[in-house]
Amino acid sequence: MLDDTISSRSLTECGICSHGVLETVIDLPQFPLTGIYVTEMVPDTPNGHDQKLQFCPACGHAQLEHVLDPAFLYGDHYVHRSSASHLTPPAVDFIADYLEALRPGKRFKLAVEIGCNEMVLLDRLLERSERAIGIDPLWRDTIPDEKPGCEVIGKFLEEVDLSSELGGRPDLIISTHNLEHIVDAGRQLARLMEIASDDALFLMEVPDFDLMVKNLRFDQVFHQHVHYFGLTSFVEAIERAGGHYLTHVYNYRNWGGTVVVAFTKSTNSATRPARQPRTVAGIKQNFQLFRDQLAGTSKMLQGMSGEIWGYGAAQMLPTLAYHMETDFGFLAGILDDCPKRTGLTYPELDVLIHKPDEKTNLGDSVAVITALDAVRPIMNRLREFNPRFVVVPSKVY
Repeated sequence: MLDDTISSRSLTECGICSHGVLETVIDLPQFPLTGIYVTEMVPDTPNGHDQKLQFCPACGHAQLEHVLDPAFLYGDHYVHRSSASHLTPPAVDFIADYLEALRPGKRFKLAVEIGCNEMVLLDRLLERSERAIGIDPLWRDTIPDEKPGCEVIGKFLEEVDLSSELGGRPDLIISTHNLEHIVDAGRQLARLMEIASDDALFLMEVPDFDLMVKNLRFDQVFHQHVHYFGLTSFVEAIERAGGHYLTHVYNYRNWGGTVVVAFTKSTNSATRPARQPRTVAGIKQNFQLFRDQLAGTSKMLQGMSGEIWGYGAAQMLPTLAYHMETDFGFLAGILDDCPKRTGLTYPELDVLIHKPDEKTNLGDSVAVITALDAVRPIMNRLREFNPRFVVVPSKVY
């Protein structure tokens, strides 16, 4: 739980271009934490922290105003594990295929993955590298069984002495869904640039802020993601760190839409992509559309007859509940296929998680999809339970 002992600090300038005049585009008072599961709801226990999303008019970057203590955010309660996510296999295939397209058949000397989590992608990198090293604080206390040529450093990137701990100059550096968590992302990019070999290839993936705004997916703003990169601000960060844009690709089927940028240390790179315009007024307008959409969905659900079941006990569900202005007490429960979540709930939500089985029948019930990043697979799963109606709070999925 969050209490007054949890430290935070405020960011007063853009983390990409250091511009000192940022504009607040979203105000999120008492914004809940995500990814916390408990055995029962804890009424009146503080689990929120005032938050704001700010926008830099100079480079188009967005970032949180308040940064909570990383030791708390990624402590024992932090539950994200790549092997448990339905998004992981196709996301890993996407990166592996893109790497092959960029460097067909190349065998690397030293591949480094920043934020390797449970090493799903790292294992793939080892197949085409002499050595592969993963960096992730997940392994701070327990080092996994390592394969020959593979090593894991159980630290935050900021804590790693790259010169001594990597034992060489990497010629492949990959980061997927990690850079947005790092407060001093620009400085860490520069450190990686310094240690990399002259012919190194960098491949980095982040959730795309431009798609988030266009598709009204502001539920993806949460405390762990400090930075919100669009292609424009991402390339700006790369260039300021000494890198040179090579190419990019979008993965529209991962996290509501991500952008993967390839870059190098060589000045013989591609032309920088055109800046994608984004305005404070446009972001605010789309955020209001998002809130109005969810408010209407919440009212509609609570006016429907019969039992209403949620499907998908997502880690991000507290943010959806926050924007829908509900504790989901009107639900009969939330169905989820992960057995580790059965019988649990969230600190601020009045709903219990159940695991469906062969007896589950939603024929007389309404199913509302409560995991917005898993709408397509849940739609397929719901065919087995034949609900009377299916409601999806988001319009784009």
